[in-house]
Amino acid sequence: MTTTITEEQATIYINNPEGELNIAWDFQLKSQYSQDIVATVAAGDWFIDTQNSRYAQFTVDLPAGFQNKHANGFYTWTLGPYSDIIKLITVPGGDVGEVEYISNNEQRDAEVYYRPEY
Repeated sequence: MTTTITEEQATIYINNPEGELNIAWDFQLKSQYSQDIVATVAAGDWFIDTQNSRYAQFTVDLPAGFQNKHANGFYTWTLGPYSDIIKLITVPGGDVGEVEYISNNEQRDAEVYYRPEY
């Protein structure tokens, strides 16, 4: 899963949660590269957006200035019994690598290079 961090918030999803999320759990973010814990968010600084039998969505308020550290990369997040790998993109500092295509041929004029003679 990929998430973009703007304004020090990250939205994270859990597929098929086995039970209700407990708001007393702490959230932890660990670097895949160095295995260092880069952020710990105490209970009360994250909140549940949506939860049903298919998925759960929650938003984490990360420490101040986290998005300015340019912490783009892969991380392991942990929330109670749940854990998964996530790709973080911080704004400013990164993007998803998509290049927008802007056409220079809006009139759809075709150029014919070969026309066979029948």
